[in-house]
Amino acid sequence: MKQLSFSTWLTFVMLAIFGTMVAMATQFPPNARFMPFVVGIPGIALCLLQLGMDLLRAPGNQLAENFQAASKAGVPANLVPEEEPEFGPHTVSGELTMWAYFVGFIAAVLVFGFYISVPVMLLSFLRRQAEASWKFALFLAVTATVVLYSMFGLLLHVQLFHGFLTPIVLRALGFEVS
Repeated sequence: MKQLSFSTWLTFVMLAIFGTMVAMATQFPPNARFMPFVVGIPGIALCLLQLGMDLLRAPGNQLAENFQAASKAGVPANLVPEEEPEFGPHTVSGELTMWAYFVGFIAAVLVFGFYISVPVMLLSFLRRQAEASWKFALFLAVTATVVLYSMFGLLLHVQLFHGFLTPIVLRALGFEVS
């Protein structure tokens, strides 16, 4: 029996989540089922596409074995270096860094709220990981915050979470927080 890769298992899990979400949404009132359908149906389609691609790339697949990758122009096929696997010991530090950013962002949103966390975390990520210039990183962080506020605060009239600490500090400074 062939062992499935982690990404294939993760795709199955996501397919089960999206399928359950869409199945449950069919029981919701008409206005309430719109968002689960908008997220779930494309999610199901993308999971099925990914599973199809994984099936084509599986070792022992006749279709995949009949085709060979073309060698680079001017380089014999036996001299082309072999690609490293997508995941492995060489990616551990990068994966841990991404998890640290993710967990840090969640913690920052809980403590400080979206409007403070988004620009700070985006600026930090762009400077440290993407090695963007200060000017460009600051521009993108401010732009993302303005878009976030415009979309949710002004257009949709949805109040994003302010964090646990930010309202306390604002009240201590004499500002009224709703």
